[in-house]
Amino acid sequence: MSTKHKYSSPTPGQRDPDFVKADTAIKRASLKARERARKFGIGVVIQKEGQIVEEYSDETLRPASS
Repeated sequence: MSTKHKYSSPTPGQRDPDFVKADTAIKRASLKARERARKFGIGVVIQKEGQIVEEYSDETLRPASS
């Protein structure tokens, strides 16, 4: 009897099939969020250099409100 699970980790050098397109999806979602924010004149909340800030379309950064 094998002790390997159906969903075992991929071998070295092989990417997990659940995450193959995740990077692309995350980048696409962040671009859409920035487009919407620009359309409505609001900022998007991001983490930059360890700080949580609000980024605006003119590239200004402000501390995110708590």
